[in-house]
Amino acid sequence: MTVRRSATAAVIAVAAVMIFHAAAIAHVALLASQPAANSVLPASPPSLRLEFSEPVEPAVAHLSIVEAAGRTIPLTPANDPHDAHVIVAAVPTLAPGGYRVQWHVVSEDGHPVGGSFTFTVGSAAIPPPAVPGDPQQTTWGPTLDGAPLIPAMLRGAGVTALAAMSGLLFYLAAFGVRAGSRPARVALWLSLIVPVALGAHLWAWLINASPDHRVSGAWVSSALGTSVGRTELWCALLSLPPLWALGLARRPVAALVLAIPALFAGAVAGHAAAFRPAWSIPSKALHIAALSAWLGGLVWLAVRERNDSARYAREASRVSAVALWAVIAIVVSGVLQAALLVPSWAGLRSPYGVVVLAKVAGVCVLVAFGAYHRVRVLPRLGMARHHGETFGASLRAEIAVLVLVALLGGLLSYLSPPASNRAARAIPSGPSS
Repeated sequence: MTVRRSATAAVIAVAAVMIFHAAAIAHVALLASQPAANSVLPASPPSLRLEFSEPVEPAVAHLSIVEAAGRTIPLTPANDPHDAHVIVAAVPTLAPGGYRVQWHVVSEDGHPVGGSFTFTVGSAAIPPPAVPGDPQQTTWGPTLDGAPLIPAMLRGAGVTALAAMSGLLFYLAAFGVRAGSRPARVALWLSLIVPVALGAHLWAWLINASPDHRVSGAWVSSALGTSVGRTELWCALLSLPPLWALGLARRPVAALVLAIPALFAGAVAGHAAAFRPAWSIPSKALHIAALSAWLGGLVWLAVRERNDSARYAREASRVSAVALWAVIAIVVSGVLQAALLVPSWAGLRSPYGVVVLAKVAGVCVLVAFGAYHRVRVLPRLGMARHHGETFGASLRAEIAVLVLVALLGGLLSYLSPPASNRAARAIPSGPSS
């Protein structure tokens, strides 16, 4: 009955995930502008009009005009009532001279995107103003090829801890182990780590997405009012009910049911929401579920009491069988996601492709661990004590590799995939600098 209820909840969660997001193209790009980039106007333009490759919410859009002397004129963006892809802003009367437009928006996958272009009022001989800083540097903190490492690692840590907790809860229910056992205590600690990590990720995302990387009440209200902001908020909020069920109610089965929506909430965030969501969201949900079954099983075997060696050997055999199917699901869903986000072999040479290859290498190492356990360790697990000790050491090594692979997934969620770069190059926008 417990497994049936969990499966029903999983189906409901996946269905909700699939209808939560509509199709959208990848990272937002500027398609056209009025005034056009590098144009020379006889008089001051009455307004600024920017057309983007996807709907843009003015609540998190920032526009400004920089004068030749360096003074910045902030503008108030608003949506064109006839086209959600367009934002407009009234422009005060500009004296003859060169001007630079700086824009900053947040894409459908939650990444901040910015740029600039110049125009001139009066004479083409007037030079445009220099840029105060780099308008393309939209990320916050240490980066790897433009991906902010702090929010990426926090997302990876939160999802990894959530997967391990959910897997532990599944095996607690499947094996009928009491709530006060060591795996239950570890699950409780993980249920505390998950909301801390995902809450910290939400805050880091707010800082990273902000144009000036500062968080104010107005910015929080604006950012969380967007679709991507609401998704990030729900990812953090849905991680709290399992903590209540484990820490206060002491009901692992209820915690498992409550963890399922939190587990799949991450499937609608990031690149999955922007690249062929009808395919990428279900495949990512399957990927996360398989990770949970695999990682949770490894943690279960690592922390499970071994006072009954025969029972431990039986549980290890069942966990190994589940892990085998989890590996197959991870490989299939991973290949599908890679095909959607890396559309050509050349894309594997990009930073995104390199991290994908690193994940593939990690999975190969994990498969080798699994084969060793199934062939050499499990058949003799209950025969002698030294086999159990060897199994524990190899389990810890396998867990370390799997956690590293999961953290690489957090990095991938912030790296720009080759698919978005190809789409951006195909957009016929005016030159910018």
